[in-house]
Amino acid sequence: MKKFLTPALAVIAVIAIVLCFVFAGQRGEKAEDVTAKISKAVEDAKNAAAGEKDEAVAAAMAAADEAVKAAQGQVDELNTKLADAENAAKTAAETAAKEKDDALAALKAEDEAALKNAQEAADKVKAELEEKVAGLTKEVEDVKAAGEKALADAKAEAEKVQAELQGKVDDLTKQLSDAAATAKEAVTETVEGAKEDVTETVEGAKEAVAETAATAAEEVKETVEEAKETVEETAAAATEEVAAAAEEVKETAEEAKEAVAEAAEEPVMTYADYVAAELDSKVHVETYVQATQSWWDGKITIYAQSEDGAYFIYNAACSEEDAAKLVPGTKIGVKGFKSEWSGEVEITDATIEILEGDAFIAEAHDDTALLGKDDELIKHQNEKVAFKGLTVAAQDDGAAFNYKNAENKTDDLYVRFTKDDVTVNFCVEFYLCNNDTEVYKAVEALQVGDVVDIEGFLYWYNGANVHLTAVTKAAE
Repeated sequence: MKKFLTPALAVIAVIAIVLCFVFAGQRGEKAEDVTAKISKAVEDAKNAAAGEKDEAVAAAMAAADEAVKAAQGQVDELNTKLADAENAAKTAAETAAKEKDDALAALKAEDEAALKNAQEAADKVKAELEEKVAGLTKEVEDVKAAGEKALADAKAEAEKVQAELQGKVDDLTKQLSDAAATAKEAVTETVEGAKEDVTETVEGAKEAVAETAATAAEEVKETVEEAKETVEETAAAATEEVAAAAEEVKETAEEAKEAVAEAAEEPVMTYADYVAAELDSKVHVETYVQATQSWWDGKITIYAQSEDGAYFIYNAACSEEDAAKLVPGTKIGVKGFKSEWSGEVEITDATIEILEGDAFIAEAHDDTALLGKDDELIKHQNEKVAFKGLTVAAQDDGAAFNYKNAENKTDDLYVRFTKDDVTVNFCVEFYLCNNDTEVYKAVEALQVGDVVDIEGFLYWYNGANVHLTAVTKAAE
């Protein structure tokens, strides 16, 4: 604004001076009066210029205020949108967190229910075993009590026999005394004759008493031995029964332990169960190896298939020794989590177990008619598939194929095919089929327009993206 006021002021001043000189010449005024008029004209010009400047500044300030208000309105609008976005993000995060917590709670409830059922089964088996052991213990105690009673009865019987024998001895002694007294009184002829008779009677009585006592002692001994043998046999039988019961208890406990372990283990799923399972849930399947990518750092990726469906097992934990055993057809058990990445459904964080069983190698399923029908084609995801009569289409740069890394010609190969106005992008996965394989070399030899038949595994990456295993020129 200032650069325009200064020239205007100068022009006004010149005009004023000229006019003053003209008027002064016409009127014959003095130079001093003319000078005064010129000064006044200049001053008036300055005042006019200052007025214009103030008006221009006021207008500029008003325009600046309008611009500031407009900018502030835009800032307020942006702040409102930002707050709305933050609230929406917060709400989405809270919803996701709640869904995660609900899923974890449901999973925990299922695990707790399974554990509770297994614990109840174990407690029931334990109670039954304790009851059986208690019964056997009672039988042993009964047998032991019976043996002790038999021994006590035998001892009592022996004491009774001994008492009877002592009574008989006492009776014989009394009879002997009576006989001696009678004999002494009756002996009239000679004392010697009576003495001999008495002596014979006493000896005979002694022999009879001795024989009777010996017989009774032998009977008591035999009775005691029989009772002892009976007790020992009973105790031995009871010991064997207890040992057998203990072994049975041990076996039953082992069976219960195995039952609990089996109950706690995830059941083997069918392919339909696997398809129906939620993402990020635990899965357990049995299937067959069809191919593997290169083993690396304790992990291996497996293409697997059963008669009812196929699986892609990504980076499963595996030793190098076991990896060498995973030849096509090998039966394996797989435990992990069902996951998804860019449309590819796979099993991650998996462990594998090599199982006994007949081998199974899948035949390639012809899916040519399903090209362009992703809703139907995806049902064959990860299966071994075939497509026939495909035409090689040009890449964006006009080539028949491209390397994943243009500077590294030992990497994945990308190739594009068309069929009935449908274009698909397939690839040679280097870790599945490296640059020494026939399929890798066959793709490197393709020309745009070639018609080929292909086989591979129906991997999914934002659409069908077959990992090629064979490419052959189609029959003319």
